[in-house]
Amino acid sequence: MKILDINVQLLEHYKKYIGEPDLINIETASESLNINLIIFRANEQRDYHTIITSGMSLLPAQVSEDNKDWEYTELIMYLPTSWPVAKEDIKDFKDYWPFGWLRKLGKFPNERSTWFCYGDTIPNGDPPEPIANNNDFTCMLLLPPIREDEEFSSLMLSEDKTIQFLVVCPIYQEEMEYQLSQGFGALLEKFDEYNVNDIVKVNRLNTCKQGC
Repeated sequence: MKILDINVQLLEHYKKYIGEPDLINIETASESLNINLIIFRANEQRDYHTIITSGMSLLPAQVSEDNKDWEYTELIMYLPTSWPVAKEDIKDFKDYWPFGWLRKLGKFPNERSTWFCYGDTIPNGDPPEPIANNNDFTCMLLLPPIREDEEFSSLMLSEDKTIQFLVVCPIYQEEMEYQLSQGFGALLEKFDEYNVNDIVKVNRLNTCKQGC
């Protein structure tokens, strides 16, 4: 059965805190869970594009009783203003990969019987390989949506269902290894030290390149 719905409550939540969406990229190829992408172009208030999933939270993730807060999630990615976001403007995989990864990760918990939370890392293969030919990122890191209003970070739909929002941020192999060995907080301190934020920046500084 295909799940095609754009959740109205999600849309209203996005409109309340971000604004009116500019584009809605509907997925119709999936045989089960469709991950649609809600796109907010950069504007005077937000000098970056915002891409948010809609569809991931239609199905519950396989969480333990202690982690029920993470049963339903949706994902966000921030792109620089120069990044093409309309289908007709995306000509190459180097431009497409953020959208593909949002869809891939949106299906991941359901397909792998797992769940997502802050600090999770998802490598690009085993061993991890560069995500695209224009960068050396090998992994995705999930972050809290600190760029948004505090009230945005979760959306209660009913007593039994609250959606949490996670930001998808590409990182380098050395940063993933540092996070796995030293912890999520330690990597965030590295980001702060080198002024790395959650807006995708191809070929940004590798905060752990020289060893950590």
